[in-house]
Amino acid sequence: MKIGVKKMEQKINTIMNLMNTIEYGFKDENGENIINVNPQRWEDEFYEFYYLQTPEELLKSKCGVCWDQVELERKLFEDNHIPFKTYFIYIVDDDMLPSHTFLTYEYNHKYYWFEHSWGAYRGVHEYERELDLLLDVKKIFRKEHSYVSENCFLYIYEYQKPKKHITCEEFYEYIETQKLIKTNEPLYFYHLVDKDADMREGLLSLQYMCDKKMYDLFDKNVSKYKDRIVKDWKIEKYQGKSTLTREEYLDALTLFRGKSGANYIYFFRYPPYKELGDKIKVLATYKDIYRINIQDEELQKFITDIFYGYDRSHSDNQALDKKWYETVSQEEYFSNYDDTLSMNFSTLNHIGISFKDGICPLSFLEKVDWK
Repeated sequence: MKIGVKKMEQKINTIMNLMNTIEYGFKDENGENIINVNPQRWEDEFYEFYYLQTPEELLKSKCGVCWDQVELERKLFEDNHIPFKTYFIYIVDDDMLPSHTFLTYEYNHKYYWFEHSWGAYRGVHEYERELDLLLDVKKIFRKEHSYVSENCFLYIYEYQKPKKHITCEEFYEYIETQKLIKTNEPLYFYHLVDKDADMREGLLSLQYMCDKKMYDLFDKNVSKYKDRIVKDWKIEKYQGKSTLTREEYLDALTLFRGKSGANYIYFFRYPPYKELGDKIKVLATYKDIYRINIQDEELQKFITDIFYGYDRSHSDNQALDKKWYETVSQEEYFSNYDDTLSMNFSTLNHIGISFKDGICPLSFLEKVDWK
């Protein structure tokens, strides 16, 4: 039976009033809220002392973090026969994993974010669409955690009731088994591949080729770096060398491009097209074009690093960032292309992506037609 407007309002107010008896934090063995009596311990040891409280334990302790509070909200919404969903949002930025859990419900074709533990946003927030709700929470969460890198990844999972008393580490592990929600607008990048290339695994990094003893493929793909290593990059130990071993190639790429240098796979922001020049027309006869969406949250789980490069691919020029690629037009992107250069792509800005295990999985690659 459908709940009437006034009845629904009463139910939500009753739930919020009960939640208002709960304090944010976690109590120690003496019944004191650690966040108040020992903030340093809260910062340093939270992952060690925390465990997920049951709704009954939270009603007794009157003190819990968002993870605990959402479990009480889950019970209260279930008891009141109000359909709901629970979400876990978090940012990955090196060793930092700021997170938040929240509950939503739908009523009369509108969507509501029910928030208690996050004091600044406590209340019930109404939206026309479920996606609008999630995007708003996402925007607010990024704003409130502005100390993290602009280029870090943010994930939202819809999750079901977890086991009681799990630790922080166990909670994150559990979330990884739940439903990943995709909210990002796509942002495509492109890579050229030989038509006869073995694409069963996907795109392979030089490091992967060497580690797996795929030496013929490694030698074919690494040779283009020789002149840059022994001349242009000014790496003192390799200046003027006539030959380089495979290990030296990998070392030089790491020295010049950082710890992920030999793992990077490179992508253009836009796909080359035949009208750019005669070299491209020839290239189109033996190369295929594949694209990836770097905003795909599932793909991002495989990405360990993205290097956005320098303007015109020269380290003396301006360092680029994700925002530059998001806003550049195709016309502007190819404005520096020079078909007469021996390395005709050398002036095109491109990104390097390092993937887990050195592979960009085929499932995230889409073949596109030449134009």
